[in-house]
Amino acid sequence: MPQYDPQALQQKYERWRELHRQQEQAQAQWLEAEALLHELQAYYQSLQWREDHANNVPIECNNGEYCILSEDTLWNMLTDRDEVAKRWMRLGLDAFDRN
Repeated sequence: MPQYDPQALQQKYERWRELHRQQEQAQAQWLEAEALLHELQAYYQSLQWREDHANNVPIECNNGEYCILSEDTLWNMLTDRDEVAKRWMRLGLDAFDRN
């Protein structure tokens, strides 16, 4: 029969609680990011985006950020989101499979 150190396990539990709260915050952030993505995607698929793109509408971007009028920017956003979603799904499934 294994021997457990209750104090060490208490510390592990407290660390788990901290991480769990962060996971819940990450889920809220995911929902916020999804709402932003859907708005950007609607713009990207609109006639206005094509006109803005054709007319080279000036947009100020933070240093190092890509402009939303670049076709690659919004396409990459969509594919990046899909990759992150797949990783989240795999993490969740792995958690169930370990039980």
